[in-house]
Order: sequence, then C-alpha cells, then structure tokens
Amino acid sequence: MPTIYDIHLGIRYPGELPATIAEIDDDWETTFKGKRSKIITNLQRKIPDEATYKEVIVDRSNLGYADFIGTDHPDYDAIMLKREIKMDASSADYIANRDAAFEAGGAFETGVTTGKSKFSRGKQIILQVVGDRDKFLGAIPKLRLCLLGKKAVLEDVIEEGTVDSLAVSDDLKPFFKSPRYVASVVASANKWLSLVVYALRAGWSDSDIESKITTKANDELAGYVNSAMVNPDLDPAACKIEIVKDPETGRWGIRVVEATPA
Repeated sequence: MPTIYDIHLGIRYPGELPATIAEIDDDWETTFKGKRSKIITNLQRKIPDEATYKEVIVDRSNLGYADFIGTDHPDYDAIMLKREIKMDASSADYIANRDAAFEAGGAFETGVTTGKSKFSRGKQIILQVVGDRDKFLGAIPKLRLCLLGKKAVLEDVIEEGTVDSLAVSDDLKPFFKSPRYVASVVASANKWLSLVVYALRAGWSDSDIESKITTKANDELAGYVNSAMVNPDLDPAACKIEIVKDPETGRWGIRVVEATPA
C-alpha cells in the first residue's frame, strides 16, 4: 500500500488575511445602502396607508396568531382582543416610523453601518477557509483541485511549509471514480472546517475541537472513502480525507492521503 500523495491544506489565521479584504466590507455597505430607495419604494407601494397595513399585516397576523394559540385556549378571547387593539394602534406608528427609517441617514443606513462589523466577522471565517479567488486560495478550493487529481495546478498554488504541508508528492490521481462525488466531499469539508475556525475564535482547545468537531467530521468524511466511490487505481483502506492539525505547520486543515494497492 505505497503512499503516492500526502498533503495537508491549512487554514489561514485572521492576521494573515490581506489588508485589501476591507474593500469587501465597504462594497457590502455601499451596495446595501444603495438599495434604500428601492426598498422603501416597494414597501410604500405594497402598504401605502393605514387601511392597507391593517389588511395586509394586522388581519393576517391575527389569523396566524389565532392558529398558534388555538381557539381552545381558556383566555383566547381576551388574548386576541388585546392583540387586535395593540396591532390597530400601531398602524399609524408603522407608516411614520417606516418612512423615517428609510430617509437618508435614517435607521436603515445606520443599521447597515452597524451590521458591517458582523458581516466582516462572518466574511473572515469564509476567507480563512475558502479564500478569495482574486487574492488567494483557501484550503477548500485547494481540496477540490487535489480530489480532481490536478497535481500541477495544486502544487502551483499551495504555500508549502507555511500554510500547507506536502509530505509525499510522487503522483496524484483523481480520488474518486467520478468527479460528481467531489462536490459533496468539498461541501462536507467546508462545513466542518468552518466550525473548527469558529471554535478557534471562541478559544476552544485542540482537545475540545477533536472531541466535539473533528471526530464527527472525520466519521462523515470517511464515509466517502470506500471501494464503491474511490478510484480503482487507489486502495480505499489506505486513503484518507480528514480534518486534523498538522504537526509541521501547527495549523488545522484538511489532510488527503492517496495510496495504491500493494
């Protein structure tokens, strides 16, 4: 069962992300603020006045709430009467507050600016795992190249010795019998590796990550490494796709091992 390829594709740390990714945050903010006029125009067309508000929102909401609590509730009549009064009373406030919120510099634009930091944190998680096609490739797109057997392209984009670790590079074959399996494996790896990055942000220890995340992740990924799916030129019993921490780079990432039959 000689190993022909053994590579670990690591995540990036937040401080390693290029400074230019701030442009993504700015584009997000500008794009959403640019939708302000369109959003309020659509809302005003859909609900132009209090009468329409009561018909579209109040009446439908009350019907839904009635179904939720059930007519057999002992206080059904009192609950629904109180709700109807409160909803009717809010109709004038809805129109006034909605229009004010969508004025230039109003609550909508303020909310977008506030939400920018939350968007930025979520974006960083994605970039640590997936990367940015215009700036750098993360572990997930590299994994796809690896599973497709694109050795030359993969080794041109890996960052050997820093982010990635290439232990054996004799040959790289397509991992699966059909490339259609690759998308499922990549999606699974992306899901679990993103959880690892979130856990690192939360200060989890390696042992917690192993026991709570990667044990489950690797069970799932191992399910794809079987004789029905793996390239017949490879030995499924000796091949691996797993999320582990690499001893050379000290990074969490995805390890792929290909081995041929003895």
